[in-house]
Amino acid sequence: MDWPYQFLDLSQAEKHARRQSLDRYALYAQLSALIPIGLVWLYQTLNKSSSSRKRDYTAVPSSDSFNTRKQSNWWSKLRWWLGEDVVAFEEVLGQRDQWVGGITWAAWLLILCVAGTSRDYMHLTKRFGIIAVSQYPLQYMLTLKSFNPVSWTLKLSHEETNRWHRVLARVTTFLLSLHTLFYYNYFIQNHILLAKIQSPVVIYGMLSFFGLNLMITTALRPLRKLSYRVFFVTHVLIALGLPVVLWFHAASSRKYMLEALGVFLVDIGFRKRDTITVETTISAIPGTSLIKIQVPVPRQRQNHFLRVAPGAHVYVNVPPATRSAFRRKDVKAANDAAEVLFEFMFNPFTIAHVDQDSGALTLVARQRAGPMTTALARFASSSSSSPSAQEKQALLNIEGPYGAAKHFPSLSLGSEFDRILLIAGGVGATFTIPLYRAIVAENPETKVEMVWAVRTAGEATWAVTENDARDILNDPNVHIYLTGNNGSAQESAAGGVSSGVGSGENSPLINLGGDGAVAVEMNTLRRTADGRVVAGKEHHRRRPDLKKVVDEVFGHEPEERVAILVCGPAKMGKQVRKQVGRYVRQGREVWFHNEGFGF
Repeated sequence: MDWPYQFLDLSQAEKHARRQSLDRYALYAQLSALIPIGLVWLYQTLNKSSSSRKRDYTAVPSSDSFNTRKQSNWWSKLRWWLGEDVVAFEEVLGQRDQWVGGITWAAWLLILCVAGTSRDYMHLTKRFGIIAVSQYPLQYMLTLKSFNPVSWTLKLSHEETNRWHRVLARVTTFLLSLHTLFYYNYFIQNHILLAKIQSPVVIYGMLSFFGLNLMITTALRPLRKLSYRVFFVTHVLIALGLPVVLWFHAASSRKYMLEALGVFLVDIGFRKRDTITVETTISAIPGTSLIKIQVPVPRQRQNHFLRVAPGAHVYVNVPPATRSAFRRKDVKAANDAAEVLFEFMFNPFTIAHVDQDSGALTLVARQRAGPMTTALARFASSSSSSPSAQEKQALLNIEGPYGAAKHFPSLSLGSEFDRILLIAGGVGATFTIPLYRAIVAENPETKVEMVWAVRTAGEATWAVTENDARDILNDPNVHIYLTGNNGSAQESAAGGVSSGVGSGENSPLINLGGDGAVAVEMNTLRRTADGRVVAGKEHHRRRPDLKKVVDEVFGHEPEERVAILVCGPAKMGKQVRKQVGRYVRQGREVWFHNEGFGF
């Protein structure tokens, strides 16, 4: 079959008609994005109504209710399948729903690129470009934290909408790549390449194309792991500069660039509104690599920050006024680099505790290799040894709160679930402990258990320091296990944690998910009468057995609806999901949430 497109010599009237067609199909492409958003909203609304009727229905099951349940199980299995990872060469390439959605949307946009172009090669070439940029306002909107209409409509967190931003970014970059390749083919075929690549319009186009590919390249998972900061800084700078460059590249794209840049700047304004700058107390938890930040919330902002859903998080940034306290004293070059990096450092910290009486938030994080937690740990260590309490104070920007927790279904007894399991690894308990306390406070009869794996006993102490908090260590439904090595006792002792003798050889095992790591079967931690945290003695070491933990929660009535929430290392989440998947495929009614900031 011959190639249908040709280089046509059009009259001014025909060029005007082509321009009208380009603008019309670009508008179709932009407005058509409302269709999948509307369909998801409609599904959520109908599903919520159906769930409400199901909870209220107490009659003897009929054939109709049986058929309804079969359909529900079929849909649950499909949703679970769509949530599985796509893996190639041991790298996660997103989830199946992203691939299905991305391919479907790319196919639709390609149809809009081709429809009505006849045999006009330049019409097709221009259509690739204008259809792609018509998606930019939505593409920018999906990344926004505060001003995100998609998030509001679908009751999703910005982390969840950001998944689809990445999908749409790859689709639009694919279309713009076709736009670029088709134009260069035209230049080469007509022997005008050298002349054209010197024109400002083409130069602006190539700058845009280079910037897009740089964003896509730095967003690849291996490069993000190597340097997340490079990815983030590159993303922000190009996101701000791209609309300006495309403004000069193509006049037809200007309204879309104004929309994209507009929502981006409005979101910055909303985020400034949701940010407080306060004097915080930063301390290192002895014997661990954990950092605790206590944030006193100003009275006029307490209504916003203290009435948060359990499991919410905030973003922490170091303002210019206090950056000198976080600098390294020995390396000037490092200080200069840090000054620039601090402008782009907005690290997420889960709110571990909200003190309604004092109006303070408690944040807990583990020191990683990144510049933010390294700087905080260095400051905390130096201030801990200082005799001046004032030196422990540091001015920080606190932005938020954010998170998916405010959109969770009700987790208390008699709502949507019969049994709840919370699993945390390390500082992942900053997410699960507030949830656990909120669930029990709302209804003490709720069948909820929490499993928390920590490296050393000292890492559990932050959860029991609040005088008014529910004592996690003495709660029979909270199981805390140690996964450290033989040096754990010494490290624990350094953190003010005693090592005691206990029994309990049948304690369940938990995996922290480290490469090549093994789990250690430990007794549950407990608090003694004098307030000390006592760790049990090690008995066995073996491979992790998350299967047993999951089997126990499903080992009751087969009709029970189960909610499972996990927050910990990536491998922990994957292993829990793998075990839960067995029961989803058996037709069990499960709601599963894996909390995480990485992608």
